[in-house]
Amino acid sequence: MYVIIAGAGAIGTRFASAQINAGNEVVVVDIDEVPIRKAQTTLGNVTIVGDATRSETLVNCGIERADAVIALTGDDGTNLAVCQLAKQEFNVDTVAAIVNYSHNAEIFLRAGADDIVNRTDITLANLTGTLLQHPMAELMNINNRNDKLVTMRIPADAPSVGRQIGELALPYGLIIAIVISETGEPSVPTESTVLNGGEEVISSCPQESLDELAYALTGRGWITVAT
Repeated sequence: MYVIIAGAGAIGTRFASAQINAGNEVVVVDIDEVPIRKAQTTLGNVTIVGDATRSETLVNCGIERADAVIALTGDDGTNLAVCQLAKQEFNVDTVAAIVNYSHNAEIFLRAGADDIVNRTDITLANLTGTLLQHPMAELMNINNRNDKLVTMRIPADAPSVGRQIGELALPYGLIIAIVISETGEPSVPTESTVLNGGEEVISSCPQESLDELAYALTGRGWITVAT
C-alpha cells in the first residue's frame, strides 16, 4: 500500500512510522521545512517539502498510484483542501483527515472524506491514559459497523504482562493495530509480541466484546470514555 501523509507534525510522523513498520510505502509532505527536517531524523528519506493543497505537489508525491491520502496538519482548512483534491480531482480510494475543531466534522464528510478523527478525542484519550490506570477510550466507529476503534493502556500489574499476544484469550473479531511503548515508539504487533506493561494498545473490536477485551488485557473492570 502507498500512503501520502500531509503534515509532518507529531501525529503525522507517528502515523507514518506505524505505516512503515507495517510494511507500507509512505511519503510525508509539509509546507514547513522545520518539521520535515525533524521527521527525517525518525523516518529517513520519505519526506517532501511542499504545499499539499496544490495539485502539482500531490502529483510530485505520486498521487496517481496512492492507495490512501491522510491529512494530519494542525489546520482544518489545509486538511479539507487536501481531502477535496485527493478525492475529487484524483479519485483516491481512501481519504481521511484529523479534524482539529469538532464543528468542522460535517464539512469534511460532505467534501468526500471517507473517515475523520477528532483531535479532541485523541487529546481526551491521552489525558485519560495519564490520569487513570486502565481506561479504554473509544476513538471512533469503523465503517458504520458495530466495531469500535479503541485505545487502552496496559497496567504494570496486568495478567497480560510478560505474555505473548498470541497466548491471550482475546475476543473474536479483534484486530490489534498498533502497540505504542512507554517511550512512544509505535509498532505493529504479531502473535509473538510480548506486553511489558505501560504500553498503549490501539485495537479494532466489536462493541459487544469490549468487556472481554478489557479483562483479557487488564484482568479487571474498565472505564470507557466515549467519543
